Amino acid sequence: MKKLIFQNHPIVYLIALASLVCLFLAGCGAKGKNAASAKGAASSKELSPKEKQERALEEEIVANPTFGITADYFRKTEGSKSKIRLFGSSKREKELEERLAKLEQRLKGLPERAVDVHGLPVLRRKVVLISLLGDLGLDVLSLLPAALRRTDGIVPVDSNQLALLLKQHGYSVSDLASAAVRREIAALSGIQAYIFVYFPQGNGAGAKGQRSALRLDVIHATENVLIGSYLATISQFDQVAKKISKDVVRGTEWSCRIVKVEDGYVYLNAGRLTGLQPGDKLNVYSRGKEIIDPITKHSLGFGLGSLKGTVEIEQLFGTDASKAKILSGGNFNTTDVVKMAELAE
Repeated sequence: MKKLIFQNHPIVYLIALASLVCLFLAGCGAKGKNAASAKGAASSKELSPKEKQERALEEEIVANPTFGITADYFRKTEGSKSKIRLFGSSKREKELEERLAKLEQRLKGLPERAVDVHGLPVLRRKVVLISLLGDLGLDVLSLLPAALRRTDGIVPVDSNQLALLLKQHGYSVSDLASAAVRREIAALSGIQAYIFVYFPQGNGAGAKGQRSALRLDVIHATENVLIGSYLATISQFDQVAKKISKDVVRGTEWSCRIVKVEDGYVYLNAGRLTGLQPGDKLNVYSRGKEIIDPITKHSLGFGLGSLKGTVEIEQLFGTDASKAKILSGGNFNTTDVVKMAELAE
């Protein structure tokens, strides 16, 4: 009914639109006591009644097609002579714009991109958790992945999928002690790092047979390099997970793998959980040769082969997979390496 009234009476529509904008901007210029109270509310975990009202209104405007308004409308009018504006240069207005952008993504079913300390988008790295704790490892294998998933930079690979992949290639979990096996499995699954969890040497058992702390070593998936080593109790998993996430993102380069090529499209083993979005462009490279240090005889990983073409993410599906159309090049196969070329706006 409202939509019909707005269509037949544009003046009524504009009045309603202006009213909504006024509600959004109410409090943007608050100073003195209002600013102090807003600051106090922001520092606490609970939102103030005014902030709750603002968030609810944001949700309603973005979600309700009756209003006929999107954040895009206000972005387009921001630099024009129109008096109906929403986004400006103030910190509060910028925060509002960011919140609306995230709302739009969520309502479209798109993943929210993680960002680094500089505010730049981060594609999450896949890691494999390997417990060397015996029976105690069951608790760790349930609690540590949950803590890692709560960070911005890591996606733990499902242990059942890993076991199946190892079995298909004639390996067991114990074979991952070999750097060559780790490199092979990483190339097949798009893994960036392995996390080994074990008891530190000389760390005695507690009163109930549980040890007080665990050692977590993070190893680069394709290079025999220690990214980081951490000591933590189970109760400290959330804290150490944030450190691991930061170090893995800093110490690895994101890539994924083609799992299928069909009718002008490629299917990738990365998608929603990883942080990909429709419109992202990726370069496809042939897999280069393994580089061996002539002195230490250790592998330095695989070099990058020749550029074979570019693809663009068209659809996200499943938990963490995507479909991409081929923009250029060809002759793609499942051994190719896929790296980010250009993030969608």
